[in-house]
Amino acid sequence: MNALTDVSPVLIPIFALLIPIVGIIASAVLKIVRLQLLHETVRQMSANGQPIPTELLNKIIDPKSN
Repeated sequence: MNALTDVSPVLIPIFALLIPIVGIIASAVLKIVRLQLLHETVRQMSANGQPIPTELLNKIIDPKSN
């Protein structure tokens, strides 16, 4: 028999479980990167003496308020 047909009953459930896990991890990584970029923007604005918009601060303080 073909090795793929022997292994496929095991691989299909594993791939089915990995798809949501990869989605959750990707979502978390994107959220972290987005918050880091917002923080860097605020840091640069404050270093240059520019006023920081309250909308930008609200996104950093409460990221769920998107």
